[in-house]
Amino acid sequence: MKKIIILDTTMRDGELMPGVKFNLQQKISISKLLEEIGVDVVEVGYPGNSFSDFEQVLAISKIVNNSTICGLASAKEEEIISLAEAIKPAKRSRIHTYNIVNLKGKDKIRLEHELESIRSSVSLARKHCEEVEWSAFDAPRSEADFLCKAIETAINHGATTINIPDSLGLTSSEEFSELLEMILNRVPNIDKAVISVHFHDDLGKAVENSLASLNCGVRQIECAINGLGARKGNADLAAVVNGIKNLEDYKIDINTSLISKASKLVAQITGIYF
Repeated sequence: MKKIIILDTTMRDGELMPGVKFNLQQKISISKLLEEIGVDVVEVGYPGNSFSDFEQVLAISKIVNNSTICGLASAKEEEIISLAEAIKPAKRSRIHTYNIVNLKGKDKIRLEHELESIRSSVSLARKHCEEVEWSAFDAPRSEADFLCKAIETAINHGATTINIPDSLGLTSSEEFSELLEMILNRVPNIDKAVISVHFHDDLGKAVENSLASLNCGVRQIECAINGLGARKGNADLAAVVNGIKNLEDYKIDINTSLISKASKLVAQITGIYF
């Protein structure tokens, strides 16, 4: 059975939902519960973009022992350095960085500039952390040749996980499966990295698309408690976990009996009930 990695982004992408903001104590409570549930990767915040996020990631890095502590950074050097400092105390840590790859109509100089940005940012992240996730932001709308070259470049320079997000939540499972199959067939070093997906729920397809992507070689799904996230939210953690549990060829190390507790905790904090 193939192990599926669960990354929870409640405390990072979840805060992009209007009115949602977690303080340090709330993030500590959520992080401890996610660790108890068995969530593999806990994305806590965006340290390079917010001093409060830096303090939160740093504090949680000191107290969570089993889950990998992750934060987000753009390709900017200062953001990656800030994140690296915040996760330094963690027993297991990950730097998650990204580049915008939808550059249709841009000239060769602009494309090369972005590839150089990927080279330098991923290399820098890898110097500070053994686990580096790189996201191809707006991948479904990008030009295929450049997308594949960008992914190849990220892996060559140290990315251990490649995340293909449906950034706008507008792609059908069929369209996204075609995108993943194209990547698998055209990126020569794709077998050197874990493939991840991150779906938004604008069309109500985030969970369905996440589960369908497993048939295309995906081994990490990004989700959030109660489906919190930008606009219509992310794939719901409970629905993703239950969906995988019903599939014969995959396994996850999740204590499902505690998921409802996490759902209630986050609902009480945010005042958002689903």
